[in-house]
Amino acid sequence: MDLKSEVKNVILSSLKEPFDIKTGIEIENIIYNDKNERIMVNPCNSISATELLQLLKNEKSVSENYSLEPGGQLEWASTPYKDLNDLEDSIIANRKLLKKVLETKKLKVMPFGLDPNFSPMDIELVDQKRYSLMDKKMAKSGLMGQWMMRCTSSVQVNFDASSKKDMEEIVFVADCLHPIASYLFSNSPFKNKKPAYEKNLRNIIWANTDNFRCNNLFDQGVYLKTDLIDKYINFFLSVPAIFSLDRKGMAIQTKSTIGELLLKKKDNGSLNKNYILSFLRQIFTNVRIKNLVEIRGADRTPEGFEIAPAAFWTGLLMDKSIRENILATVSSWERKDRVLLNDAAFTLNTSQMGPSNKTYGYWISYFGELALKGLKKRKLGEEKLFQNFFNVVMNDGPFSLQNQKYE
Repeated sequence: MDLKSEVKNVILSSLKEPFDIKTGIEIENIIYNDKNERIMVNPCNSISATELLQLLKNEKSVSENYSLEPGGQLEWASTPYKDLNDLEDSIIANRKLLKKVLETKKLKVMPFGLDPNFSPMDIELVDQKRYSLMDKKMAKSGLMGQWMMRCTSSVQVNFDASSKKDMEEIVFVADCLHPIASYLFSNSPFKNKKPAYEKNLRNIIWANTDNFRCNNLFDQGVYLKTDLIDKYINFFLSVPAIFSLDRKGMAIQTKSTIGELLLKKKDNGSLNKNYILSFLRQIFTNVRIKNLVEIRGADRTPEGFEIAPAAFWTGLLMDKSIRENILATVSSWERKDRVLLNDAAFTLNTSQMGPSNKTYGYWISYFGELALKGLKKRKLGEEKLFQNFFNVVMNDGPFSLQNQKYE
């Protein structure tokens, strides 16, 4: 079996029956102390992110679900669920538990997608070799990689797939509609204590992080639904690795591409699923393929609206007729239409032109309403998990703009 086939087997290794498709969510949190400062990352005289992580791991009900991002952002990963109402119950339970633990240390969540007050120079990294190597790589690969590592937080949504075709359709639609989600879930009102105005800071930061492994799949040459996974694998194998792994699984420096490292492992007979997955996680496109589909384009949403990105994408992707409707629409777009829509997402101005000579605002409204329709068709009462959020954003603009009004 050749290398590409082995990678494809890993990607398709966790396919589920259509009736068993589940959705999971990952929520990142920037943590502040009672002096309105970011808490330190590594052990020190005051409460650190590392110590906070240990406190949460002592809570047996969530011990396996918490981890730290490079700048000490606290990430909670849910158990996946078939019904979004169950996922929402899990989010609420976690929020209550987190708040209880934070209050004992006089800490709080800063519920934005970008730290509003501090720059990368103010924030240390988690003391791990992989993050040190990533930091060095990001310093050379783009202008804002260190902002991404230290200062951003997001909500990421994970979907199972039932077949290769199912996965390819999910990935293609999600990549086409990233600019819609990017507007709806924009929640980065300030950078270094200064207003963002109409800038969509998450999109700007990621576009200036590392062009080898970030941005839309469209930008990486993966822009058609046909044979999408094969094209993704070609892209994946060509990307320079951030780090390699030694025999003990520890990060070590490398100048090789991911493909070169995997081929070396294959040639010596030690290539395995976990090794391949570790490199699939070194891709940071807005839609990422592992052994499931991860959609990554949303800022950390305000408290109470954490479920909204999962509800939006579920409504668009999980009902067959809704997805077919979307596929017909986006497949009619020319390359210039995709470029227009992707470029529009760098600002929060809905009057910009998008595909088919219709405005960015038209498409935001159109796909938001379609998401609600898809949720209603599932007949689980899930539409309430997106309806209120959508109404607020359509009436008052995304939270990036709303929060600037009250400054």
